[in-house]
Amino acid sequence: MKKINIYFFLFLLFFQAHSCADDVYNLKIEGISLGDSLLKHLSKEEITAEIEDNKAAYNYLTDEFGEVYLYQDFEKYAVLAFKVKPKDKNYRIYSIKASNMYDDQLDMCTAKQKEIENEFSLMFNNAKKRKVTYTFPFDPSGESISINTMFTFKDESQIDINCTKYKKSLKIKNGWQDALQIIIQSKEVMSWHSNHIN
Repeated sequence: MKKINIYFFLFLLFFQAHSCADDVYNLKIEGISLGDSLLKHLSKEEITAEIEDNKAAYNYLTDEFGEVYLYQDFEKYAVLAFKVKPKDKNYRIYSIKASNMYDDQLDMCTAKQKEIENEFSLMFNNAKKRKVTYTFPFDPSGESISINTMFTFKDESQIDINCTKYKKSLKIKNGWQDALQIIIQSKEVMSWHSNHIN
């Protein structure tokens, strides 16, 4: 009887660990995960000011979500950005973007991207993985690219690990830098991004 109980306990332990591993809501970036309240890190006034400052970047979408940047002395990343609903009093997090600069270091960026991809492949072995490279419509030369590895989950949430490389003249003009990004997005944010205002 004891053996059966031990086997049953081990089965439950394995099942729970496996279930947690495939839930994007359990993934933490700098101790923060989807569903957390952004009020733990910023005041309401700071959040609303950030949403207003970043509104122009999303003028092709509805105002259902706003973006908030957080600059702190993080352990692994230079900056974090979050999507929250401006009308939500708790400012629940629906998307997390973590960025590190790799300016003119595409090889180093893609090496780090591969390292993260391998780690996530073990963690999220039930997610659908695909790789794609995009060019940006604002650069007709095709020199500005985004190299992406995406993990899509059953609930349609997604993790995107990407390396961006911009054309030199665009970097000088706009103050941009090439970067590595990890973007965790809920189904709601994925849907929002796909519904442009006509």
